[in-house]
Amino acid sequence: MIYTVTLNPALDRTVYVEKLIKYESIRVIREEHYAGGKGIDVSRVIKKLGGQSIALGFLGGYAGMEMEGRLLNEGIACNFVWTKSETRVNVIIHSLEDGGEYRLNFRGPEIHPQEVAELMQKCRSLKPKPSFVVISGSVPEGVDPIIYEQLIITFESQGAKVILDTYGEPLKKGLLATPFMVKPNLVELSEFCGKKLSSIKEIMEAAKELLKFVDVVTVSMGSDGLIGVTKEDSYHAIPPRVEAKSTVGAGDSAVAAMVLALEQRMPFEEVIRRGAAAGTASTLTDGTATIDINDFNNILANTVVKKISDVGG
Repeated sequence: MIYTVTLNPALDRTVYVEKLIKYESIRVIREEHYAGGKGIDVSRVIKKLGGQSIALGFLGGYAGMEMEGRLLNEGIACNFVWTKSETRVNVIIHSLEDGGEYRLNFRGPEIHPQEVAELMQKCRSLKPKPSFVVISGSVPEGVDPIIYEQLIITFESQGAKVILDTYGEPLKKGLLATPFMVKPNLVELSEFCGKKLSSIKEIMEAAKELLKFVDVVTVSMGSDGLIGVTKEDSYHAIPPRVEAKSTVGAGDSAVAAMVLALEQRMPFEEVIRRGAAAGTASTLTDGTATIDINDFNNILANTVVKKISDVGG
């Protein structure tokens, strides 16, 4: 079974306006709510691709209740720890006039020590046993980033392979527990290395440094596709160009397709190809990460994978 972990989820309120004007009241044309958070997004796309997962993490208050109900109505199993604090609400604004997308990410609630302990206890006794676990996103207030290291150790002790998708200090802490795979985007990898990366050679060199800690590194690069690196092989998956409606959750969609392909024991080349296709398909839908299966299949058929023979390739 695939599990996803979202420690700092959010109820995403997506609103559409004609245009944004300073100092004026803006009429909202329509509004939609989505259960959001990187791991939750992964579970949603796994479901769209015909797979199954169980979502773990923290929820609280009325926003948390709405999120759980929405997830269950989408057919996504969940097993959250309920907190004393309210789950955060994020706001995404789409301006129809210029196609602009504006995202207001609020700070998450403070999580108390006993709630952290309850989550750890839950993760030590998962049924069914985990085969793959995706740990994604930021760490909420009151939780030390070392929790990612501890979670990875806990899941690996049960035989699971862990995919870590985060940045900054949580990424550094998580790497100490040597997860199976990490998926930084280009900005996050540049931040980790302390310099801006632009060429394929530079990206490859940075990714190979991370192989000291993990078995697989995948780097999402937006419309330029996805790079996948192991000690044996390196690939660049290049999807077709599309006119994006929303980029929210594209990286999470890529992770969902890759973890599902890994669970199904597909070749690494196909894992990367599916990740690039899912990330691109996600940009064709409105709102928080999701995909249309027809978009995915069409893009997958036109996604090219090139083997990178060496760092200079």
